[in-house]
Amino acid sequence: MSVEQITFTADHLLLEGMLHLPEASPPVPAVVVSHPHPLYGGNMHNLVVGHICRCLTEKGIAALRFNFRGTGASQGTHANGIHERDDISGALSYLETLEGIDPARLGVAGYSFGAYVALAAGTQDGRSKALCGIAPPIAYMDMSFLKNSAKPKLFLFGSRDEITPLEPFLTLFRQLPGDNRYEVIQGADHFLFGHEEPVAELVAGFFMERL
Repeated sequence: MSVEQITFTADHLLLEGMLHLPEASPPVPAVVVSHPHPLYGGNMHNLVVGHICRCLTEKGIAALRFNFRGTGASQGTHANGIHERDDISGALSYLETLEGIDPARLGVAGYSFGAYVALAAGTQDGRSKALCGIAPPIAYMDMSFLKNSAKPKLFLFGSRDEITPLEPFLTLFRQLPGDNRYEVIQGADHFLFGHEEPVAELVAGFFMERL
């Protein structure tokens, strides 16, 4: 597998990212993976994000992680998760241009704030065929838009995660159309410290099935 530092455009902004390519024979599926809240230290070098990208490539799936607008060397300013959806769309557009990537097998995933953005963008963008939210912040952000998408979805969160409390999550989950599932990581809080590997394996396994 290989890792390349890349740039791509989104909403007329230049964003920085890292492209993880597997050794599998092309064309391969690909997943955009987005990071936690940048105003609280989140960026594409987050441990959970990095583990997911590595695990995806080990399973033969390309992965693109990047810094949202206003984060690191990415241009622009933080936009409270609204215009960051355009960053996800720009990442998908970039993947479509790459030789060796199958544009019909693209997915999106995100962690915490990145889960909110990835799920919001992924429900609207027809190019994303499967969606994954790791520790989606349902206690702080309205995620009722998920009721409008029948795309396959996977949700992961820790049993001690106060930002993704189980009962409110289940209330929303029961209202979602399509083929959806969730996994609770026992003993983990919102930061998932020490649980990065099992989280990555679950995410990669989901996309292996769905892309």
